[in-house]
Amino acid sequence: MKWFFLFLFPTLAFAQPTKEQQFRISLNTVIKNSTMPDVRPGMVVASPSRSNPDYYYDWVRDTALTYRAMVDYYELKKDPKIKKMIFTWIDSEAYRQNQPTFTGLGEPKYFIDGSGYTGGWGRPQNDGPALRAIAMIKFARILLSEGQQNYVIQRLYHGVIPADSVIKKDLEYTAHHWREPSFDLWEEEMGMHFYTLLAQHVALQEGAKLADELGDGGAATFYRGESAKIAQYLKSEFTDSRIGILTTLRKVNGGLGYKNSNIDVAPLLALLHNSPYQKLFSLNSAPVRKYIEVLTNTFAELYSINKAFPSMGVGIGRYPEDRYDGYATTGVGNPWFLSTLALGEYYCMVGEKSKTMKQFERALFHSDRKGGMSEQFNHMTGHMQGARELTWSHNAFMTAMMRCRFI
Repeated sequence: MKWFFLFLFPTLAFAQPTKEQQFRISLNTVIKNSTMPDVRPGMVVASPSRSNPDYYYDWVRDTALTYRAMVDYYELKKDPKIKKMIFTWIDSEAYRQNQPTFTGLGEPKYFIDGSGYTGGWGRPQNDGPALRAIAMIKFARILLSEGQQNYVIQRLYHGVIPADSVIKKDLEYTAHHWREPSFDLWEEEMGMHFYTLLAQHVALQEGAKLADELGDGGAATFYRGESAKIAQYLKSEFTDSRIGILTTLRKVNGGLGYKNSNIDVAPLLALLHNSPYQKLFSLNSAPVRKYIEVLTNTFAELYSINKAFPSMGVGIGRYPEDRYDGYATTGVGNPWFLSTLALGEYYCMVGEKSKTMKQFERALFHSDRKGGMSEQFNHMTGHMQGARELTWSHNAFMTAMMRCRFI
């Protein structure tokens, strides 16, 4: 039997990295994907993969999450090289915000020279500006604590209309467009999404605080009011007795005809990506606990790889009806590293670190045993597939490690 598994999983012959070693590998991979020599400085490629699939672009969402992790890392380590990278990212985003695109700040994807993608795509995606604002607001607060108020006012938040600073532009866009349907983080369905709305709520909530700190009281009142309206909508419409938290409402044109369970890892990602700022949904609340139970049980039963190694954590996919296998939308969906690690991060945040370690073990087991992580691992064989060295996969590991205080 041992030799059978060595044949099926050839990476079993190699020892997997420790979680501390993997953190360093993931950090270096994120830095590498953020500093490609042919990419505009400050932009991040989603993956070095240029074909089958081609992910050699910059997505606003992915980059915002990448640099939220970099800001968190800088807060912990005060690494001047990371700080310099963050400044370069801010310059890049300021440039990007002024580029002509089909949907303005709702444009999700950019060429590596900083210009907006011109092909057909799911647009707008209105989570990007909110996530970018959240990351930059945290960095602005760090800079203020370091006495760099002039930089914050000149580059990040300047209380004038029309907005001429990065955070202010994102907050104005979010405050005026949150009621509009947009595409979800998987770029497949247009509607009103828990993930997008929670990010918009938090961006405006935290933006109001920053506006107050910087003397822009009128804007603070406006942002706070819109944030409260989003909160009311989320609390009244997105909880469900059957599955805990719903993913999407008001689908435009019916959405994907085959996606009907409303079970998705996106709400979990929303709760994590907006922590510690969101207070609407306690991670130990009944709706969240119900949602985690349904999500975990669904994928534990769905993927045979979970049944083959039941002592490990559960490999989590995007949603049970998923047809994207990393190459095409005609296959069967698989567990994703970022989803699997997200469940581990959640367990850590609710004080269940033994379950966290099992989720880490699951993710590391399906890596290449040298620290490499693609987008997905096959639901039957466990082998990696999809875009190689996905920035978001490595970023998810970094974030989970920092949230769990493992570094």
